[in-house]
Amino acid sequence: MEPRTTTDLARRTGVSNATASAHAAALRGAGLITTTRTGRSVHHERTPLGALLLADPAAGSRGGRATTGPGTCPETV
Repeated sequence: MEPRTTTDLARRTGVSNATASAHAAALRGAGLITTTRTGRSVHHERTPLGALLLADPAAGSRGGRATTGPGTCPETV
């Protein structure tokens, strides 16, 4: 998955840029994404841990991911 800008994340999840930025900060703090700045753009990308947590349970991992609820878009980051 390629990196996504904060604006792209906000659009894809239906929240404001400020909310997307706050959520990205929480995900970054948990080690689930990395963030890099390129000029005025900020790009977010999953870490291996973030990707593992979103892995398909049918592929052998236990547990799952949220598939309902406001702003749920696991493929976003």
